[in-house]
Amino acid sequence: MYVAVPTGDCKEYAILYMLASLRNIDYPSDKLKLNFAVTHLGNKSSEQFLARLRKLVSASNFQSDIAIHVTYPTLKDMERWGPYYAIIMNLHLMRLDFLDSDFEYFWLLGGDNPPPRDTLKDLFKLKADVASAVINQRHAKIKKWDMDENLVYPVYWTYLWTLEDLEPLNLEPELKEVLRTAWREFCFLDTTPPEGVRVLHNVLFGSGCSLIKKHVLEYLGYVLGSGGTHSEDLHFCNLANLRGYDTALSLDVRCMHFDNNGKVY
Repeated sequence: MYVAVPTGDCKEYAILYMLASLRNIDYPSDKLKLNFAVTHLGNKSSEQFLARLRKLVSASNFQSDIAIHVTYPTLKDMERWGPYYAIIMNLHLMRLDFLDSDFEYFWLLGGDNPPPRDTLKDLFKLKADVASAVINQRHAKIKKWDMDENLVYPVYWTYLWTLEDLEPLNLEPELKEVLRTAWREFCFLDTTPPEGVRVLHNVLFGSGCSLIKKHVLEYLGYVLGSGGTHSEDLHFCNLANLRGYDTALSLDVRCMHFDNNGKVY
């Protein structure tokens, strides 16, 4: 099991929780390899975080193998990937390292998403090409009735329409291709899950606690849609669904989402 954690000094508030959670995972330690990919911006803060992480890992007495990778984004990287440049570069590095290994599963954990003890075994039970736990988004503020209201909502979406919905419409080939491109690049999404369903298939979700089979990452990487309307994790799910991989999210499996104010969502 290749455990991939993209992180950096902006996630320092969660690193102790992450290390404690990973040490507590109910899975044979000799079958795990923990990988941290750290964004280094060439400044003092990045260097201090990297040094602290190395000390913590050294002192943690993990029984699993641990590797710390480092990425050094350039201005060109930032311009290419926009606000997602740091995580995309870390994911690129760890994906290639994973594909060069003998591991069959890539467990991607957000730097502020420490998993509960049974999470990995619960994800295996889904038997999907890409399996995910539910992660709640941090507080978002909306204006409603002239008052601020804090909302906590799960980070997953269903499709408003799918490519199969185009088939009965007898559209011209050119128009059908335009709609297929729009579906791939923009994602027409809904937040309402089917009533009574506990495992959602062929949906989109944040990648903060996702278990991915090797054959998926042999064909898919982490990029942005040309529409620029969603992040690299949603685009990854969208491409996986487009290519016929089974993506599954269990509403009964939850992963934590820490905030720098000390709260957990």
